[in-house]
Amino acid sequence: MAIVRGLFEGKRKLFWALAAGTLALDQASKLLLWHPPGEGRPPVILIPHVLRVISHGGNLRGALGLGPSGPLFYIVAALVGLTAVIVFFAATDVHRGAVHWALGMLAGGAIGNLVDRLALGYVRDFVDLHWGDTYHWHTFNAADAAICVGFVLIVYETFFVKEKPREDAGQGASRAAT
Repeated sequence: MAIVRGLFEGKRKLFWALAAGTLALDQASKLLLWHPPGEGRPPVILIPHVLRVISHGGNLRGALGLGPSGPLFYIVAALVGLTAVIVFFAATDVHRGAVHWALGMLAGGAIGNLVDRLALGYVRDFVDLHWGDTYHWHTFNAADAAICVGFVLIVYETFFVKEKPREDAGQGASRAAT
């Protein structure tokens, strides 16, 4: 019971909040903004020549349109990824808030796309990022964006942030010595 309680202590609450928030944002945005092609809806231009919401038939493949086209591979990959996130989450110091944010975004994004794959067999993508007619990014959704941001945060925290020694850790060591 103490282990389960420990998963909700300190900054670990950020994980749960970000995972739930990311999942809710992803599913709500897909419900409100995604529509299948052929409905005659024109693109919604959010920022001219840069960002718009488009109709998309659904992504059968992985990130950037790469990988096999069947849902089973991605369902298994999402479950393996979520398991890894939970293991890292459980092993991460309760005071590493940015790491918990990142892991929460990874988990929420993975679950959001997993819900699509389980329910529909594909992922609903609708965000079209481009620069004029010259440069064009693959269509994506809120879950994909959260996964990317979470990954960048993990890389940043891993390679560029030095962990500060906590005051209570030093006091515990000095008490043990006396």
